[in-house]
Amino acid sequence: MMNQLSRLCSVGILLILLNGCMTVSGNKLAELESIEPMVSPKIEITVSKDFVYEVGDKQVTTSNKDGRKVNEKVIETLWKNNGYISDSSYVEYGHFSGNADYNLSLSGSHKDDSSIVMQIINGLTLMFIPYAIHQEYNLVYTLENLKTGKTYTTKANESETMVRSILFFPVFPFSMNGSMNSMKHLSEHVYQDFVKQGAFSSD
Repeated sequence: MMNQLSRLCSVGILLILLNGCMTVSGNKLAELESIEPMVSPKIEITVSKDFVYEVGDKQVTTSNKDGRKVNEKVIETLWKNNGYISDSSYVEYGHFSGNADYNLSLSGSHKDDSSIVMQIINGLTLMFIPYAIHQEYNLVYTLENLKTGKTYTTKANESETMVRSILFFPVFPFSMNGSMNSMKHLSEHVYQDFVKQGAFSSD
């Protein structure tokens, strides 16, 4: 009896580990090449209380936490990698320290949508039949230059789709490429639109 239970647990754990996924980037934003920055300022980032994270048709209480994850993927990691900023730090909304070169605030929304029925079918078929999770990013960023007092606003809308199934396990090393491309689209459009408006200049 114990041996059978042990085998079942082992199979269950193995299936969870093998549960693969494939992400596909949206095409709402054109792919932009990174540009040479004129300056690499220090910025402080916050998440506005207006930012909304929705799962299905319901707003959830983790909007701030999700907003911080969005900022990390869209702004902090990619902007640092491209030399667009020298450093970044998160601050609570309304508590900018005044010690950075720029303050950046995120508002807008992130919606996560998936069929509950298909998730159940996926589970009942031991993750064989796939189900999709569609994510929509409608991001609004407000940037303040602390030296000049000027503010800039930009909007960026992009999507991504994740399909989960044990069938995708063999492509695991490439499974997040689609998601990474969506984040790059958002990141470059936000930054380059700010530059076009006159932000991040050497003046």
